[in-house]
Amino acid sequence: MEAIRKIFAGLIFYVFFLFLIILFLNDVFKLDEYLFLIINSSTNDILLVFFNIVTYLGSSLFWVLLIVLFWFKDKKKLSLHLLYVFIIDSLSLLLFKQIFLRPRPFEIPEIDIGTSFPSGHSQRAFSGAMILSKYYEKYSLLFYVLAALTAFSRIYIGVHYPLDVLIGSINGIIVGKIASLISVKKINSRRLSRLLGYKN
Repeated sequence: MEAIRKIFAGLIFYVFFLFLIILFLNDVFKLDEYLFLIINSSTNDILLVFFNIVTYLGSSLFWVLLIVLFWFKDKKKLSLHLLYVFIIDSLSLLLFKQIFLRPRPFEIPEIDIGTSFPSGHSQRAFSGAMILSKYYEKYSLLFYVLAALTAFSRIYIGVHYPLDVLIGSINGIIVGKIASLISVKKINSRRLSRLLGYKN
């Protein structure tokens, strides 16, 4: 109950924060674009290659493969928790992107598609880090460092503004926290177990 109250209080503060962004949207976007140009203008070839690789840690394909891998590695509860955050992420990103319809900094169809706000890669990276940290607590720092690098990579390779990444990361933390509270019961349906390769 205490955790739910904290989440609720956090959501109220977050909604207020979003309201302020919307209220001063033009000024916020101008500052955001200025910060983007500062970060993106200092790129070099080695870091660009590095961040072009790291950025895939936030891709849908990466997390779907991770969900499947943990399932067949007999980590059913972890797999289902990751599936929950993936579904919630996908639905919330669809809603946000349809509301704001912010263009990307540069049109690079071969790298990414869709609108810019918020960053889906950042959201998936942080929501995934939240769940992985729940199961592998001693590696939590590593998970969050990788999530932060993934988020930063979106600015560095030029497909997202800093605000996109910030809101996406916060969304990911919120989604991860909510999903971590969802109870995952043992799967005992024989039909479902056979279909997904589960052995009692």
